[in-house]
Amino acid sequence: MQDKIKNKINYLTRWLVFGMMILPAVLPFPKMLTVESMTNLGNTKAATQSLSDKTWSTIPKSAVNVKEIQSYTDLGMTIKGPKIPAKTHLKIIGISPKALSLADGSFVANTQTDIISDVVTSMKDSNQTVYLISDTEILKKPFTTFDNESYKKTTKGDRFKASKIAITNWGTYYGVSLDDGKEGWISADQVTTKNPKLDAVQTMLNQKYNRDNLSIYVKDLDSGFTSGVNSSKMMYSASLSKLPILYWTQKKIIEGKISLSDQLSYNVLVNSFTGAFQTEGTGFLPKTADNQSYSLLDLINRTAKNSDNVASNMLAYYETNQFSNDFQSEITTISGQSWNPVEREASSEMVGRVLEALYHEGGVSFDALVGTDFDAQRIPANLPKTVKVAHKIGTADEFNHDAAVIFTDTPYILVIETSNSTGNDVLADISKDVYEVMK
Repeated sequence: MQDKIKNKINYLTRWLVFGMMILPAVLPFPKMLTVESMTNLGNTKAATQSLSDKTWSTIPKSAVNVKEIQSYTDLGMTIKGPKIPAKTHLKIIGISPKALSLADGSFVANTQTDIISDVVTSMKDSNQTVYLISDTEILKKPFTTFDNESYKKTTKGDRFKASKIAITNWGTYYGVSLDDGKEGWISADQVTTKNPKLDAVQTMLNQKYNRDNLSIYVKDLDSGFTSGVNSSKMMYSASLSKLPILYWTQKKIIEGKISLSDQLSYNVLVNSFTGAFQTEGTGFLPKTADNQSYSLLDLINRTAKNSDNVASNMLAYYETNQFSNDFQSEITTISGQSWNPVEREASSEMVGRVLEALYHEGGVSFDALVGTDFDAQRIPANLPKTVKVAHKIGTADEFNHDAAVIFTDTPYILVIETSNSTGNDVLADISKDVYEVMK
């Protein structure tokens, strides 16, 4: 019995050896790899992936090798084939822990360091304005080695509104709207979100208006970048301190806590609380309490358009609760430091930040700053009459100020604070010089 088993094993062994000998003749030898090389891809560099010790567990979509790689003719990758140039589209049909099988029968190492899935890796919405820093191509899609066609070439300084941001293995790209309604894509390496006009404004301000008696703040509302001279210099803000009151009033309107039709009584208390303006200043309401009621809308308009001290006192008395802690805390947060409603010391930057907050609120409290009694002087004086300006003036003793939003193609904030009895013409000149750059 044992002899029969031994003979059977010997018989099977001989056939196994014979089969291994004829196997190469039966199976075809793998063909050499034919690669589909990409050319004219420019100098785009691949993003670092930090995946040196990772392998693919599934066949990568739109596979591309980011650098030259070695191919092999056997699964064990012991017999070398030709090297595959970088940025080659790889047709992968099989996968193992160590190797990727290509359509032509060759093999390459399974590594996510050298072989990537060349697709858009992330996409999100955006609402940014971008500016070209050099002449560049606008692409039809975010760049990959599979999508690299371009629409046209644009020039340095061109401005675009970006509605999307996409990331590929080759970089970050902004999706922008073109004049013909199509969507194009621009490499983030070719743009800046800072309006280059602000650098020109800064140069001009440094050359002409860098004086101790001036505090100037400029902010592009699209990009959020700023320019200025002495913008942190504190001065008595005079009626510019009515801007926080207008902001707080509008906040309560938006929250539904008050209504424009609300009637507020002009009694003796509204001019006597700590921090109230002197009634002898600007405005047309009676200087002494008349015990009459005035609508909230009327008081907002008088405060913004006439810079009426009594109207401002009434808003401060009723709506800010005589400059409550909540009011002061929020204004400090917005302005970046304490804007004491009694001392009224503030820098042009602080004023600009509160004005910006009011601008973003919108509503009647901001709209009332358009078409004021002071549109023929200071910031609006030398600007074209077709340019919309929302502004608030402030004057007391030696101090003369104006704070405005100027509505050019890209709206900007301009705050000018002055001391030493600086005349309105100086503010008008500064405004015109800034406008000529920002328009």
